[in-house]
Amino acid sequence: MATKKSTPFVRTPAQQEADQIKRLERTQRREQHTPSSSTPTSTSTSSVGGRRDFLDGFDQSIGLFGDSQVANGEAGQIFDYQQGTLKLHLANVAGGVVKFMSHYVWNAALVMADYIEAGDVVDIRGKRVIEFGAGAALPGILCVKRGAQFVTLTDYPDPAIVQNLERNWFENLVESDQDKDLRRIAGSASFDTEAYTEIVTSAPFVKGSRRNQEEQRVKCAVRGHAWGENVQEMLDCLPSLTQDSERAAGAGGVVTDNNNNNRRYDWVLLADTLWVSEGHADLLKSCLAVLNEQGKIFVCCGLHTGYNTVQRFMSLATSPAFGLQSRLVEIRRLPLWGETRSPEELQKEKELLKEDDLEQFSVEDRNRTVLVYELWR
Repeated sequence: MATKKSTPFVRTPAQQEADQIKRLERTQRREQHTPSSSTPTSTSTSSVGGRRDFLDGFDQSIGLFGDSQVANGEAGQIFDYQQGTLKLHLANVAGGVVKFMSHYVWNAALVMADYIEAGDVVDIRGKRVIEFGAGAALPGILCVKRGAQFVTLTDYPDPAIVQNLERNWFENLVESDQDKDLRRIAGSASFDTEAYTEIVTSAPFVKGSRRNQEEQRVKCAVRGHAWGENVQEMLDCLPSLTQDSERAAGAGGVVTDNNNNNRRYDWVLLADTLWVSEGHADLLKSCLAVLNEQGKIFVCCGLHTGYNTVQRFMSLATSPAFGLQSRLVEIRRLPLWGETRSPEELQKEKELLKEDDLEQFSVEDRNRTVLVYELWR
């Protein structure tokens, strides 16, 4: 018997008309309140040896300023998560580094934060976590606050991106509330303080340095990393022994070797890192190089860059070359600007969605959709 094909999810003509009216209203509001300088300018990247840079044209394809908001904040500003739980600086990028889009908090990062807060699907308590393509590092820093054993924040090794990560690390995890209050009263930035200079600019790779001591104290480190390159620095920043191994060593037991799962991560977090297909293989290489045998990769990706891109990543991840297994955890629907439907109505709408429907989504529907996946060996 032939199986019945699922009916594609579509909105009724009346709903589409109402959406169009809302879009026009939102566009007018944005034009009234958004200065012309707030939109990042397109940067052209040079080709090397006649080969086109895989980031060329990305800023035109992303749909950042389309009908639905896919990212939050502005370069050089502060993103306030949950009324002060975290205050995250967004990188003040200029020139070429704007192409990495690290100066926003993407919707995918907010969805990932929801999962970290819930603690069921993604239980990071007492676990070792690494975030690739961290940007402002909302998920990674939140993991520290919610009880992870150790967290490493990584992004492309560009000074503007890494220094912004370090500033968020310092202000949210290292700097005391008292020092923070005194600095604000004085009207000075964190990087103008003696403590920031002493801690952040000291070599993070030198054991016993002030920087290394602070990383171990707050259970979090920052490293620049280009996907596919050597991951040893990210493994070395992990504590050398688990508590169980330390107890075993003290009792004359066997100490875990540094090359096994003890120097690997339990969770790899990827929030909107799939938008460049040419980078998928290198990203997966880095993921597997740091992941322990029982570890998992948690992926939240906005559909705004196209379902085909997501499919390419998942196909490669589950191919014999990488040998991962995967499952789609959720198709998350985010409310539109000026959304009038209740959370219950949005939940019912989400339950109608099927993975087969994603290729037929309009630009508006893609922009307000985040896909959530889990990968494991």
